[in-house]
Amino acid sequence: MTDPVNPPAGWYDDGRGALRYWDGTQWTEHTAPLAPAADQAATAAYPPSPADLTATAPYGAVPPADQYATQQFGTDPYGTRAAGTDPYAIAPYGTTTTTTTTRPAGGPGGESTGANVVGIIALVIAVVGFVFACIPFVQVVGWILLPIAFVLSIVGLFLKGRKWPAITALIVSVVGAIAGAIVAAVVAWGIFGQLVDSGVIQDEIRETIEDELGTPVPNESPDPGDDDEATANGLAFGETMEWSDGVTMTVSEPEPFSASDLSAGSDQAEDLVFTLTIVNDSTENVQPIVVSTLSSGGTEATRIIDVGAEGGQVGIPPTTPIQPGESITWQEAWSVADPDSLTMSTSPSFVYEAATFTNVSQ
Repeated sequence: MTDPVNPPAGWYDDGRGALRYWDGTQWTEHTAPLAPAADQAATAAYPPSPADLTATAPYGAVPPADQYATQQFGTDPYGTRAAGTDPYAIAPYGTTTTTTTTRPAGGPGGESTGANVVGIIALVIAVVGFVFACIPFVQVVGWILLPIAFVLSIVGLFLKGRKWPAITALIVSVVGAIAGAIVAAVVAWGIFGQLVDSGVIQDEIRETIEDELGTPVPNESPDPGDDDEATANGLAFGETMEWSDGVTMTVSEPEPFSASDLSAGSDQAEDLVFTLTIVNDSTENVQPIVVSTLSSGGTEATRIIDVGAEGGQVGIPPTTPIQPGESITWQEAWSVADPDSLTMSTSPSFVYEAATFTNVSQ
């Protein structure tokens, strides 16, 4: 019984410049030359004989005799046979007949058009890893996802199906790794520069010299935040911390936060969001390197990263230098155990003494 899905048994163009026999379920090894061009069809009316086909088939194997009887040797000089039903039928009086055959899917010369699931997964992971690799302080997520995407993209290249998702994932994972390395280098250089400007490195060198020589060395690089230590503690949410060089920072009162499906970190009783603002009223640029911490009822809160939040991404600290007279504002979301017992420690960068904001009564 003929399979209603597959084409019927017969000779078809295999896409490689020859005819090949399809037995109704799969391709066989039997081949024959293609029919002549339309302008030569009148002088070449008959297909190869069984002996000719035997020469091209492995070990002399040929299709069954009844197949040749029905497929090759039609004798219909007056064209009474239905057009297109026999690719080897003789056209009446030397005229040419156009026949249309459909090559069975997946046969020789065909291309697989199925979905490459592994390649698609690799592409999704590569895109997410690229995004995280470009975000300072959460790059570790990108460094985990990008190698996974790279390996999956290599696997996808060797699987059946469309290759473009795997190829794209491979490119994105490589470019993401390069971009992440550049971002990490820029952040590290900024931190090093701030440590130099603040005198931290000089203090380390001075202490090393003192240990070696056994004599004190004058300290000419006082910490600009030393005078602010007493003021930096015990601020209420919504108040503003001001450092001695004119830089200020404000942390708003917490508000309820609804995480999107693209968020990560919402794992405690309640989610809150804070709005942070840094104003640079100093005479120098401020490179923000904000590392905030939050405790709730004696339990460390979990930072929420949400790139799909309404109104823009949440939880990603700023990295753009703040010019004198300018300011920058962003939001940080946290998952907390007790919203009535919050204490946040934060500062514009490592140069400044950390300020403490709280809603706990002193």
